[in-house]
Amino acid sequence: MKRFSLVAALAMICFGITFYWMATAVHDRVLAESQRTLTTRAQFLAHQLDRTMQQRMVQTFTFAAFPSLRGVATADEATRSARMAIAYSELQAWVAADPNVRAVSIVNSLGIVILATDATINTNWGERVFVRQALAGQLYVSPPVREWGELSQYYSAPIINNLGEVAGALIVRVDAQELWSVLETSNDVMLIDENGVQIANRATMPSLFVALSPLAAEVRARVLAEKQYGAEITQIGAINLSDLATAIKRGQAAFVVYRDAQAQTWHAAIYRMKTKPWTVVVVVSEETQMTPARDAIVDQFALAIIVAVLVAGTLNVAWFILKREPQ
Repeated sequence: MKRFSLVAALAMICFGITFYWMATAVHDRVLAESQRTLTTRAQFLAHQLDRTMQQRMVQTFTFAAFPSLRGVATADEATRSARMAIAYSELQAWVAADPNVRAVSIVNSLGIVILATDATINTNWGERVFVRQALAGQLYVSPPVREWGELSQYYSAPIINNLGEVAGALIVRVDAQELWSVLETSNDVMLIDENGVQIANRATMPSLFVALSPLAAEVRARVLAEKQYGAEITQIGAINLSDLATAIKRGQAAFVVYRDAQAQTWHAAIYRMKTKPWTVVVVVSEETQMTPARDAIVDQFALAIIVAVLVAGTLNVAWFILKREPQ
């Protein structure tokens, strides 16, 4: 009986050591592979978003240099009407040819719409960031906005006169789906802007225009006053993902583990875009991530039992042989 207890104890020790070593190895391997996969996806999607936005920015800048459009922006009130027809036909042709372009407008140096393919004519856009940036001589891309009954983005470029001065701006409103389509159809990707607000979330579209953590009062007041997310967005809610928000603010590629409001653990790879200070976040729940590990551990558990049985059998045989040897 004592011999059996000793053999069983040794077998259990071997079993425990074998199982722990195998389970730890499987867990670490699955975690490392998942981290590499998430990081690669985040980097790839960030580069694709940069490419998509840069192409549209180049197009907007190119159109802003068209002589007909420059003529409208630089002409005085007396001569502008004679230039309108040709410029309007070119803008209309652009809208008709590109299914993602919703409308194109020209604003003067005061931010007043003087030509448009939609009903925005004579609208004062002077307070909107995409107009202010263009009138300051910069190319600009807005985050998605909710207005005109749809979700879209604004691209803007300065219109330069013959003296090299900014005489107005070209504003292009594009379907936001052009941006979101780059993020694939999976439900594990978020896009966070420089304010920490979700501007793309494939998993839950109602989470759009919701901050990862509460915005400072002055930031919230500014983005609402400037209508950064569109005229239809009158408040910015927040969820409590402060660990993720803090990691994103650092502006570096990273791998983050955080908990949501339901205490569920998530693993996330974050990668900052180059065109805009926006961050791609690719996430996976720990439960989903570790499913392959659990399956592998079950297999390893069976293997560990086999090892323990073999050890027990070997020890029994060895004990029996030693007992039969002459003293």
